Amino acid sequence: MNRIMNEERPRMLVDIVADPVCPWCYVGLKSFQHARDRLSDAFQILPRIRAYQLNPDTPAEGVDRPAYYEQKFPDAEQRQQGGMALKAAAAGAGFKFDPALPTRLPNTRKAHQLIRLAHFDGAQERLAEKLYDAYWNGGADIGDTDTLVAIAEDAGLDPENARRDLSSPKSVNEIIAEAEAFRRAGVTGVPTFIVNERTGFSGALPPARLAEALQQAAQTGA
Repeated sequence: MNRIMNEERPRMLVDIVADPVCPWCYVGLKSFQHARDRLSDAFQILPRIRAYQLNPDTPAEGVDRPAYYEQKFPDAEQRQQGGMALKAAAAGAGFKFDPALPTRLPNTRKAHQLIRLAHFDGAQERLAEKLYDAYWNGGADIGDTDTLVAIAEDAGLDPENARRDLSSPKSVNEIIAEAEAFRRAGVTGVPTFIVNERTGFSGALPPARLAEALQQAAQTGA
């Protein structure tokens, strides 16, 4: 009976447009996982994590992250309030992290290549979780090939295949094209959630509100 009921649930395809160096994207991924649980009786939810680079011109070796944010947000009180808001949002999504921990801001193009590769291996969400954890809780350089290969192997991917993909011009161009396509489509902030390739909204909403927004988007686009 349960199998039949499950087959009758409508599918909900959720594209999560995100960048691993965006702390709100980390919150958004965790919040989505809780929201999905809330909707699991009503929908078969299929997530896809899509590429978007907030700072596509970041050099390959990365930049000093505190200095970058001091320049972007010169008001120290504003930076402190932003960090407190992130910690509160994370708590609402059932986890905690220190958004000030990473000291480098990497170019995320290779990280996006790895996320895209993991999709075809059926391990995208697991890989993304390990990638976010490595950066936000371990301060890992997720712009570095060796670091990314190690994360891929930890997520169950073939490390040599991951290394080949990270050095593939075709893979690089696919990521650049995907990120640019979302920009042209009007995505200006992340995380952005696009439901059934039709209806989208931005923001790392708390799980209950995100579940409502996803359901409403599915019904609007039906």
